[in-house]
Amino acid sequence: MSRQLNHLLSELAHGLLTQLPAQLVAAAVAAGLGAALRSRRRRRRRARAPEVSAGTDVP
Repeated sequence: MSRQLNHLLSELAHGLLTQLPAQLVAAAVAAGLGAALRSRRRRRRRARAPEVSAGTDVP
């Protein structure tokens, strides 16, 4: 039984040390890419929108 427990703990440690960092890096890359795309889309929308001067009534 202790051999099986040792093997389980070894596999768990191996998974945490190899798979978890890779998943964290992938999540960070995806989040950064999403933020960059949203920012780019916002800048493009602002550039196309007509500027409204202060004090004018907007219907």
